[in-house]
Amino acid sequence: MSKIRSRFRIIGADRVCEVEGQEARTLSALHDAGDAGITALEVSTWALRLAHYVMKLKKLGLSIEMVREKHAGPVPGWHGRYVLRSPIEVLSTGG
Repeated sequence: MSKIRSRFRIIGADRVCEVEGQEARTLSALHDAGDAGITALEVSTWALRLAHYVMKLKKLGLSIEMVREKHAGPVPGWHGRYVLRSPIEVLSTGG
């Protein structure tokens, strides 16, 4: 089974970037979610280290906001919702 790959560019930038594996999957999920963003719980079936994948995407120059959301339950606190803020053009995807 080959890794998922994605080539993209940030709108307004000349550089083309390529990511693969979990970073490509994370970028796709962020892009598909739009302003709704994603949480670790929502992608927990495949993204065991969502914050790490987001950090790696940020290092490529993508603007990804982490919004704190409060939650209740047996262990009240907060969780992060990641929202892709950079407008991107996906050039190719595949595996």
